[in-house]
Amino acid sequence: MANTAEGVGDSSNLLDEQIAYYRARAGEYDEWFLRQGRYDHGAEEQARWFAEVAEVEQALAAFCQQQPVTTALELAGGTGLWTERLLRAAPALTRLTVVDSAPETLAINRERIVRLGQVAQVAQVGADTVQRVQYVEADLFDWRPSQDRYDLVCFTFWLSHVPPERFDAFWALVRDCLAPEGRVFFVDSRYTPQSTARDHQLESAGATTITRRLNDGQTYRIVKVFYSPDELAERLNALGWRITVSTTPTYFLYGEGTRAEI
Repeated sequence: MANTAEGVGDSSNLLDEQIAYYRARAGEYDEWFLRQGRYDHGAEEQARWFAEVAEVEQALAAFCQQQPVTTALELAGGTGLWTERLLRAAPALTRLTVVDSAPETLAINRERIVRLGQVAQVAQVGADTVQRVQYVEADLFDWRPSQDRYDLVCFTFWLSHVPPERFDAFWALVRDCLAPEGRVFFVDSRYTPQSTARDHQLESAGATTITRRLNDGQTYRIVKVFYSPDELAERLNALGWRITVSTTPTYFLYGEGTRAEI
């Protein structure tokens, strides 16, 4: 588990900088996931990356097939890379709510889902895809759900950006968003230099912040917490969750489960 000494206290300024970073990065964010530009570490690493992405996609699809998912909430939905994958994994979805603090990333998300709807048969999603997705622009540290509750709460590459001192409060929010038999699925990064840009310098595995650079050279300080799967599962179980945390060989960890009282 990451060392929680760094970043303890008021993290408001750091979180403001983190929001500013993701707003500024919106147009180049997908380069990270697609392994382009500064994130291209060569053909061998690209093949490993996409094989592990496929492994997590299969885990998400299997999870969604375990019981019906008709309503879902995606926290920090970003540019829609996993919004699209969630729609494919849960074709019975009638309503998907996507929350993100950056209007720039939400705009890209909308465009991606419109394109997905235009190739509905190929993508194995319904032609009414766009109508099934609702967008909410909000800071997740201030946002609270309406009376709606969801079969599934999903978040990808977000938990690592939650300050350690806000970890419990974030999971209380997730709990508040779930229907009585609702479930959780999340994905995040493992600690490896090959995951980030070639001009980024990873700090120690126990650090809770990191400096990130944009293509134009601007730098930002953001929250970044790397979790070990066993300690993360133990911490979640202590909060009243039954969560299994798995890893791919190099790049990702992912968790799936539900509230312990169910």
